[in-house]
Amino acid sequence: MRAVTKGALAVSAIFTSVVMLSATPAVAAPYDPYTGTSPQTTGCAADAVTIGTRPIRSPQAVHGTMEVRYSPSCKTNWVRAVMTVSDGANTVTKGIRRPSSQPDGQGGWLGFYENYETDAAVGSSFGMQVYAPGSTCVMAMAIVRNAAGQAVAFTGTSAGDAWVGFC
Repeated sequence: MRAVTKGALAVSAIFTSVVMLSATPAVAAPYDPYTGTSPQTTGCAADAVTIGTRPIRSPQAVHGTMEVRYSPSCKTNWVRAVMTVSDGANTVTKGIRRPSSQPDGQGGWLGFYENYETDAAVGSSFGMQVYAPGSTCVMAMAIVRNAAGQAVAFTGTSAGDAWVGFC
């Protein structure tokens, strides 16, 4: 994990003969320059690996595959949808969720971060990335909707339960 270290040596002069020194302890903060950015334009996609997949399916057929990608150099995750049933009238929404990068002061994180991207359900498309270093768990989902906005295919057991966990 990359950390930003903040620390300083404070020097205070009292009159001209007494100098007091106090050290401020270093505090590690999460380094998160990538959340909400494109893995393509940042270069993070260059070393990406797929850490998990799930079918995007309707009761009748598999429409494509949701891939959760990870970049070791950027320490980010994102969702890529690869459609096997392409229909320009349909859209595919890809979502990713991870714990917030905002520390709670007790060794944990505050809430979570979510990102959604919707594209035509043709070929391959990807969502924006989230910073999730090492074994940070993420949740991901994909839902294909028709022109009327009805869910026709999804990861998980239903459109309302499309989120799947990856660690």
